[in-house]
Amino acid sequence: MSGVPVTPYQDEEDSSSAGDSNISDFQKIKLWASARASDVFTKDTLYSTLPILSWAPRYNRQDLVGDVIAGLTVGLTVIPQAIAYATLAGLPPNYGLYSSFVGCFVYCIFGSSRAVTIGPTAIMAMMTSEYGEGGNPDIATLLAFFTGIIILFAGIFQLGFLIDFMSGPVIAGFTSAAAITITVSQLKGIFGIQVDDDSFIGTIEELISKISETNIADLIMGIICVAILICMREMRRIPIVKDGQEPTRGRRFLATFVRFSSIARNAILVMIAGLLVGILSSCGIDDLFTPTQNVDAGLPTPRPPPFSTNATGIPLDFSDMTSEIGAGFAIVPLLAVIENVAIAKAFSEGKRLDTTQEMIALGLSNICGSFFSAMPVTGSFSRTAVNYSSGVRTPFGGVFTGLLVICALQFLTPYFSYIPKAALSAIIIAAVIYMIELSVARPMWRSRKVDLLPFLATFFTGVFWGLEYGIGIGTAISLGMILFKAARPKVVIQSRVVPNTSQEYIYVYPDSGLTYPAAEHVRAVVTDAAILHGRGTEPVVVDCSHIRYSDFTSAECMNQLVKEFHERDQLLVFAAMKGSILRCWNGAGHGDARVTVATVADAERLVAERTASTVKVEVSS
Repeated sequence: MSGVPVTPYQDEEDSSSAGDSNISDFQKIKLWASARASDVFTKDTLYSTLPILSWAPRYNRQDLVGDVIAGLTVGLTVIPQAIAYATLAGLPPNYGLYSSFVGCFVYCIFGSSRAVTIGPTAIMAMMTSEYGEGGNPDIATLLAFFTGIIILFAGIFQLGFLIDFMSGPVIAGFTSAAAITITVSQLKGIFGIQVDDDSFIGTIEELISKISETNIADLIMGIICVAILICMREMRRIPIVKDGQEPTRGRRFLATFVRFSSIARNAILVMIAGLLVGILSSCGIDDLFTPTQNVDAGLPTPRPPPFSTNATGIPLDFSDMTSEIGAGFAIVPLLAVIENVAIAKAFSEGKRLDTTQEMIALGLSNICGSFFSAMPVTGSFSRTAVNYSSGVRTPFGGVFTGLLVICALQFLTPYFSYIPKAALSAIIIAAVIYMIELSVARPMWRSRKVDLLPFLATFFTGVFWGLEYGIGIGTAISLGMILFKAARPKVVIQSRVVPNTSQEYIYVYPDSGLTYPAAEHVRAVVTDAAILHGRGTEPVVVDCSHIRYSDFTSAECMNQLVKEFHERDQLLVFAAMKGSILRCWNGAGHGDARVTVATVADAERLVAERTASTVKVEVSS
């Protein structure tokens, strides 16, 4: 055995200074706090916490022009959407507008993406309806406040990594289920039927039972509006200016007109529908279409979020309000962060996204919005796409969006009552149908078929049971798949021959970490390899090069394996073991008989030497 190194491979953890043991615990805490303070109170930290400091000093006239155009364009989109989403949430229409301007100003200071726009979205409206006690505006505002608090603290404590546990199939299944659920919920506006049930099945059943009550005018208006919105969205794909050709002035004007019409389609549709209703009303025809609720004029009075309410005629104290929200305290912040981070990543242009800063900006947007009677808000994919395509230069573009919403609240609210409810339902349906991601099933099938399981579970559970249950079950299945892989790591078993000899040995290669769920499995695989393949006599070499973490349970299990091999007088060698792993196993005790070497080549030499010495002993005897 001479010449064979028996010391384990040393990793970075072995290089720690032995002098640290002479430092007291108090001194260690003091040094840690000092290091953290020096990291926090720096210029880089200030600039990352307030991104406005990075771009404001370089702001110029070109930036202002681009931001004004983009901000006003987004404002024309958000006003009709906000009214529609407030209706979806079961709130008066003005609450949608209240939710559309505060986040614009807050994100301008704290946001890290130039394109993201903060405001009400279809999913947030759906969740507000789900956990807002049947459209109680005070509970919706309180939900926005606590949503902001939870997201802000998650950002401060850098818990953004938890979002990574939401797999792509789960998010795709959730957004598809949400899109279908929202679409079905808006059919009552298209048909002009009063529906009390909010569930998918219940809504369909009630619509079928009341189909005779359909308002034909609403139905025609709704269908035409959906068709117009889809056509206006898709007409931007028409190649008016061909590549490689010098466009004429007429073609440039037509391309600009088509592009603007496609972007501002919601505002154009609302104005046309409202104008139609106004003309009919002037002719004495007032009851043809189902109207939108009256929108209260003026800005909301700034006040703290309510901790008691009597908005629906039933007095509720703080405990009653929180019990009504229930699981919404977890579901709404989670979905808000997922939606906002996904949008920010999509429009990051390949740059690194500061997830922590996005969570801080989103949390503060909800907190500040709750002081202006806002419901929960997050990033909007459709409005962010409009903002990006309109040439926004900095987050300052959101300020002009917010100012336009404020002007609408102050001066245009008397005209909002002319908007037919069917047109608002059409706006929501035309927006969310593009969220349906059933097309991802085919690439999932080609890539990794098992990923269809969490996707389908999330989708069908979300549609037929509830969105919060869908995302919970889908995440549980995804985590279960990860845990199963951790509990059953791949272990390669090979029968090898030592080079330049005829000596055979069994090579075992676990391809991942060794923790307590996998310990018994690996032990069983090694034992079976030793007894079945090695006939209980051939040496076994375990390549530990990919084992980068371990725990007490796996240490106990591996030490018991060493004991079993020692009792059979069968050689077991651990090669390329990290120093941290060896310390963990030694700490569990019973490791005196363990044989460790630096490399697999060293293990082969040890096997050859042990076999040669055994042969000599047998010959001499």
